[in-house]
Amino acid sequence: MPYRRLSAALAALAVLAAFAVTPAGSAPEPYVIPAVLPVTGPAAIIGAQVATALHIFENYANTHGGLRGQPIHFDIKDDGSNVSTSVQLFNGVLAQHPAVVLGPTPTQTCNALAPLAEKVQVVVYCSSPGALPPKGGYVFCSAPALPEFDRGIIRYMRLKGYRKFAIISSNDGSGQANDAATREVLALPESSDLKVVTWEHINNSDIDATAQATHIKNSGADAIIAWVAGPTFGTFLRSLRDAGVDLPLTPNGANVDPVELAQFNDFLPKEMPLAAFPFMAPTEVQRTPLRGPVSDLIAAYRAAGQPLTPGVGYAWDMAWIVFSGLRKIGPNATATQLRDYILGLRDFAGVDGIYNFADPSDQHGLSDRNVVMVGWDGKTKGWIPLSGLGSVPVKR
Repeated sequence: MPYRRLSAALAALAVLAAFAVTPAGSAPEPYVIPAVLPVTGPAAIIGAQVATALHIFENYANTHGGLRGQPIHFDIKDDGSNVSTSVQLFNGVLAQHPAVVLGPTPTQTCNALAPLAEKVQVVVYCSSPGALPPKGGYVFCSAPALPEFDRGIIRYMRLKGYRKFAIISSNDGSGQANDAATREVLALPESSDLKVVTWEHINNSDIDATAQATHIKNSGADAIIAWVAGPTFGTFLRSLRDAGVDLPLTPNGANVDPVELAQFNDFLPKEMPLAAFPFMAPTEVQRTPLRGPVSDLIAAYRAAGQPLTPGVGYAWDMAWIVFSGLRKIGPNATATQLRDYILGLRDFAGVDGIYNFADPSDQHGLSDRNVVMVGWDGKTKGWIPLSGLGSVPVKR
């Protein structure tokens, strides 16, 4: 196992041990919410962050009254980033007759569980932006959906004055999804003056992207959109540097990872706006309904002695929405009652944005109006707010 993945896995297991909750003998039994997450395996980097967020939220909720006086507890089960294991664990959890199951995280795993959730009618809240479950069903997804993220990214670049784009996408499911979302955004009236001067593709197994970098260099592009992530993103960045290309570049949100960016620090472009969550730009939400939820989140993490990570965006609001529904309906809430509660949410302020499950009705509840852009500060290893809500650039 690569060092980075091993480190993430060990950190994730430490998280589970460090935050384990043991109810006091005189306290009521906790309301248990199962969660199937990739605590180990290739997706453990985000899975560990989601697990940490759930444990911190658990403590936050229980110190603020719990579920009508009853503590809650997230029972996290590790699927090892394996779809088959996730399905097996999910089927095991169903024997407990839960109203809701949190997770899984990878898009393909969420897609695998969705038909099962609809069949048995249990709420599943995936900690992933990639899936698009059936509208009005029992499966929900955290964060804005991929087309909403992409629309926010392209809007920011357009408002910054860029018109001629070089695009590169990975030849996997994620890249194909981003390609489809990009075409959808480019077909909008607001994008009528934008032009794609070259559209490159790369395999995740490639160790060199010289040809793609050369095509981009000769294309006349004034900015780059890179729908690649992880090691492939690093391969592309190195090839751009070697080809002498330093155009403004915006990648997909999967690269908003401090560990990854620190590894690539020596060859990052001078201008690299990243799609992010509102809580990562707290100064830009002070005059919005998000101010209170973001302040509470920051205080909860400070009290836990944990740094805020991008994975919070896939976990905190998911937990808060489910908890608020259970608190309103009561601990005997059925899955159908909880589903209907979530579908009925309007103007619900979280740390990822303002939820409205009628607009868009895609089971995410968040539109492009909730996307913010940040920059990466390699020296402080922190985020620099570049936009407010809706990806409108900050005037400095």
